[in-house]
Amino acid sequence: MTKKNILYFACSWFSTQEKEFMEKGQQALKQNPTVDWENTFRPLEHQYHNIDVSQHPEALADPAWQMGTFRNDLFGIDRADFVCGLFLPQKPDSGMAFEYGYAYATHTPIVSVIPDDDQSEINLMLLPSVTRYLHLSELATFDFNQIEFDLFSATAF
Repeated sequence: MTKKNILYFACSWFSTQEKEFMEKGQQALKQNPTVDWENTFRPLEHQYHNIDVSQHPEALADPAWQMGTFRNDLFGIDRADFVCGLFLPQKPDSGMAFEYGYAYATHTPIVSVIPDDDQSEINLMLLPSVTRYLHLSELATFDFNQIEFDLFSATAF
């Protein structure tokens, strides 16, 4: 029997490009036999009090919403087998960088998924903190049960 892993699905969703990349990543992960998609923590589905900030941007100014969403996300990382981040190196997201840092500090492996054709530089602090970099085309078939650290060849900035 193949073990299905619970992921924390980190991604940016602030632009059309980020949303399109997120959707492609979600479709690939749904197909992956080593991913428990049903129990994977998707932060956009766990916003505090189910307040969708894309519909209610005023919630971003509410300290209770900020703290609740922040704490829910940390809980999602704590219970995950892996953090899987849909990362656009040319548009690094500070929230995702925090999630990667928290995962690294709590010894949660990080799989960072980048576009197939991306040749961008990656921030020095993010580059070695990631357990494994994958290209989007590898995501549907990547075996999360056989993960090992792989030093990714990229230029740091």
